[in-house]
Amino acid sequence: MKKMLCLMIVGIMFIVPFGAKSFAGEVDLLVDKLVEKDVLTPVEAQILLDETKTAVAKEIAEGKSGTLPSWIQTMTFKGDLRLRYQSEEKDTTTGATTTTAKRERTRMRFRLGSEAKVTKGFKVNFGLASGGTDPRSTNQTFQDNFSTKGINLDYAYATYALNNNIDILGGKILLKDTLWLVSDLLWDGDINPEGVFVKGSLPIDSNTEVFLNTGYFIIDEMSSGAEPSMFTIQPGFKWEVSDSVTLKTSVNYYAFNSVEGLPYSNILDGGGTNTTSTSPASFKYDYDSLGFTAELGVNLQEDAEVDEIINYVGLFGDYTKNADPDENNVGYLAGIKFGDKKVKDPSTWQAKLLYRKLEKDAWVDFLPDSDFLGGITDAKGYEFIFNYALAKNVILGLDYYKTETDIAASKKEQDLVQVDLLFKF
Repeated sequence: MKKMLCLMIVGIMFIVPFGAKSFAGEVDLLVDKLVEKDVLTPVEAQILLDETKTAVAKEIAEGKSGTLPSWIQTMTFKGDLRLRYQSEEKDTTTGATTTTAKRERTRMRFRLGSEAKVTKGFKVNFGLASGGTDPRSTNQTFQDNFSTKGINLDYAYATYALNNNIDILGGKILLKDTLWLVSDLLWDGDINPEGVFVKGSLPIDSNTEVFLNTGYFIIDEMSSGAEPSMFTIQPGFKWEVSDSVTLKTSVNYYAFNSVEGLPYSNILDGGGTNTTSTSPASFKYDYDSLGFTAELGVNLQEDAEVDEIINYVGLFGDYTKNADPDENNVGYLAGIKFGDKKVKDPSTWQAKLLYRKLEKDAWVDFLPDSDFLGGITDAKGYEFIFNYALAKNVILGLDYYKTETDIAASKKEQDLVQVDLLFKF
């Protein structure tokens, strides 16, 4: 009798069109009354509440709840706000003359993203972000008499899951959902490429997985002539060497179309350091590049001697070479990270130390990290990063760059410090 009564009550609550919060409150009150009248024991009441919450969560996840609009049930949201203090000092030496430029800025970045399930196998992702038209920055500087700050479409793309192993993406795609990257040697983290992309993975056994990422990105639209574009393919594998050691590596090939001879004026945010031909200034070389990426991660949590200090150590690196020019055509990065594998929960932390060198014509100068000597090629130097979680999803960060040009006639050296407070939600 008790079981039948409980089922009837829960059934009634599911079909009555209350809002989600009202629904939860009514169930709690009704169950409390049943306990008061000795229809249910406190233990039975708690079991009933737990089962009800599980059933509601399942219906919402499947988009079948009658208490919430369908569009809410098929969408999830996430975002972050970053506050930043930035200080930079740049020295330029020409001949015997050195000039120094100093600058301090207070900046912010706001991002809001959503994922919507359209129907089985299809979903749409979109995001808004602060910033302007610069594809390599979503920062806004505090300036201009408390001026309002712009919000732009950061990404918008559709994904079709062909099966459990292959996804097809199209639109302005989040960079992290395309290629596997361990650094920003070649790609600034704010860039979201535009085009189509296919991601595939296949487990070989319980410890090994192979993957293949490939895509076609449009760089610019031309009123006449061929459009500059890029084709990329990235085969690789992930190997769980042991319970605590993981190795992941890939080969990366990029083929650029119609970039050689492209006027610099067509590039929105070029670094201006690639070799050019004249009249007008244009890219002299093609930038078809071949390289590799690798990361070795070691989980140290099982080692009692280091558990309380360092839980994870990772070694990672990138290498690329442009075959067109005969010199100044190589880029590489080597780094180590240690601390916790992820910085999220209170008191977790991670430190990184990196060295990189990106020669003048190793890569197009409109894609690398814009904070590393302004995002140019012909740059080398060190970067130190430290992140510490003050609370869950509240992260204090420090990023220090010490960089310089490699072969430029006018030598540039830069010290850049960024102090961030990041709030994730």
